[in-house]
Amino acid sequence: MFPMKAKILAECKAKGAQITPLREQVLDIVLQLEGVIKAYTVLAQMQRVSSSVVAPPTAYRALDFWADLGVLHKIPAVNGYILCNHVKHECAGHCEHEHAAHGSSFILVCAECGAVDEQGLTAEWSALQAAVRQSGFVLQEEHVVLTGVCGKCAAK
Repeated sequence: MFPMKAKILAECKAKGAQITPLREQVLDIVLQLEGVIKAYTVLAQMQRVSSSVVAPPTAYRALDFWADLGVLHKIPAVNGYILCNHVKHECAGHCEHEHAAHGSSFILVCAECGAVDEQGLTAEWSALQAAVRQSGFVLQEEHVVLTGVCGKCAAK
């Protein structure tokens, strides 16, 4: 088992989450993917190993389960999910404050290669939230998605 997967499973079990074989299968799939994770990509991989037909809602429910636990971010702007940076980070607990605003991030998506970079810009985010509150607007989603071209693609 990959260290990242073991960490995720341990954190989820500590929260009382029920990890079914199907949910674990979806976790295995998303941990192998990079960039924006599309439900139909996950579904196709699930169907490759299944002896029966896997319906699309099955993949969506499992992805939403991992999003609810903070392992993934559901990003409607790109019609997909991304693996949360805090899941990939190995800090042995010394930087929990960095993840206090989990769910509040700037997500950069390369329009050419699909690479994703999640930026936890705490000061900037706090200023934006304060301005939004002052206007009386209530956020339903706390991700800012910016699309453009990553450094690798721009260098080509």
